[in-house]
Amino acid sequence: MKRSQTQDAQEQNELILQKAGELGITGSRLIPGSEELLELSYKGRTIIINRTRSHKMPLMAGLLAQNKQASNQLFEREGLPVPAYAVIEQMGREAISFLFEQGTIVVKPLDRSRSIGVTLRVSSEEELERAVAEALRHSKKAMLQKYVEGFDYRVLVVAGQAIGALEYRPAVIEGDGDSTIQQLVERLNARQAARGEASARGSFSPIDLTAEPLPELLEKAGKRADSVLARGERWEMFAGGSIAANEVSEIPIDRTLELHPDNAAIAVRAAAAIHLDVAGVDLRCRDLSQPLGGDNGGIIEVNALPDMVDPYLLFRHRSVDVFELYLRYLFEE
Repeated sequence: MKRSQTQDAQEQNELILQKAGELGITGSRLIPGSEELLELSYKGRTIIINRTRSHKMPLMAGLLAQNKQASNQLFEREGLPVPAYAVIEQMGREAISFLFEQGTIVVKPLDRSRSIGVTLRVSSEEELERAVAEALRHSKKAMLQKYVEGFDYRVLVVAGQAIGALEYRPAVIEGDGDSTIQQLVERLNARQAARGEASARGSFSPIDLTAEPLPELLEKAGKRADSVLARGERWEMFAGGSIAANEVSEIPIDRTLELHPDNAAIAVRAAAAIHLDVAGVDLRCRDLSQPLGGDNGGIIEVNALPDMVDPYLLFRHRSVDVFELYLRYLFEE
């Protein structure tokens, strides 16, 4: 089951307040019972933040990050790589033409986040019609964007520095010749839960083989929950055909060491282009160790309220504490 936005906010706030206490910063929720605003005080100075959205962020930055068309235009103006896109208000000839030009596309609401209303790997008119209808349920306009082959990455940028990169890879299991798919999935869920601690589980959504869309995907693959995968046989559970982005369970992996310096610079420039001081820059490409552009993808979008729980869990082995970096930035002179 997917975690709710409230659960994510609560987890993130708990970690911010915990780290604040360790640094001698007093903090609490501004409104009891609400996860929206935190009040922090240090050395006689008090600030109010919205989780990972700092008090230093201009209002316009948040508006630009929310509007994918506006942000893409600014990225292109800066010479940053952006996959081909089109913005539409309804299903029609323009949408069909774009699909035929690109072959496979992604359809998403123009001004929503958290993968709401997003459909991946749309490749037919029938899929396009459904995907556009879904996107327009959440926004007055839909963005169509070329589907980039490869993997999804998130680069965390704080105060003009690329702190690190995470890969978000759709869940896959590999057979051992004895275990059923159900058993392999249960082990995968257990491994991901063990990454964190009671207060920090991260973004991974435990996989339930009875929940949509997995029963249909199992059937398409000619498998059942009690099927045994041969040794070395891999099943990419969410592969093939169009699918709602928020139905995909993804495994985060630290890819900071593979992040090409040019791509780190691209992420920093993208955040700066829309005046964000703290940002999650989403890239999609075949190879993060090679510069973006051309056949190697580009910027998908930039988030003004980036998740820091996954970076907190995964960057610690490099002695990088993202919440400490964030809090020190908030109170720097």
